[in-house]
Amino acid sequence: MISRKEAIKLVKNCSKYSHLLFASKLMKRLAEKLGEDSMEWELVVLLHDLDFDEVRNCMSKHGVVAAKRLKDELPGHCLYAIKAHDYRTGFKPKSRLDKALIAVDSLVVLMEEVLEEFQKTDKQDLKDKLEGQSFEEPWHKSNIQKCKEFGLSIDEFFELALIPDKKLIDQFLEARAEGKSGSRI
Repeated sequence: MISRKEAIKLVKNCSKYSHLLFASKLMKRLAEKLGEDSMEWELVVLLHDLDFDEVRNCMSKHGVVAAKRLKDELPGHCLYAIKAHDYRTGFKPKSRLDKALIAVDSLVVLMEEVLEEFQKTDKQDLKDKLEGQSFEEPWHKSNIQKCKEFGLSIDEFFELALIPDKKLIDQFLEARAEGKSGSRI
């Protein structure tokens, strides 16, 4: 299996690099809370957007191309999660990992938007933003609500995401200011 250091090297120049770092922190916390393999889950989220810049004009390939490139680096169930994280690929989420990747990815996008607006975030900010998005981008809400399918309420999921990581938040805000975070789908 690929190491975290090797995974970071692979995504270092990706336009979604800060998004991937942000998501990896949350995914690791989530795996630990659920008693799952935190290293494996962190690697999956670090690499799930590896192909984003390459396929951004054909999102039905998003995740599929990445999984193909990673076939010798990750176990099959991890590759499936990467393929299933974007509904446009046609791969349906089945496992806890698949659903967690989808929920974490969407929650981090939501958090990035709130951070951009307010330079801080709390549970109520996230709830308000989520309700607003359900009209513009309804899949975000249903993606985030997948947390219920792996045993967390929305409040528990948000609380887990809001564990302070000032360094990471500052890094995200800096990257966003430079136009390098690329969190929008």
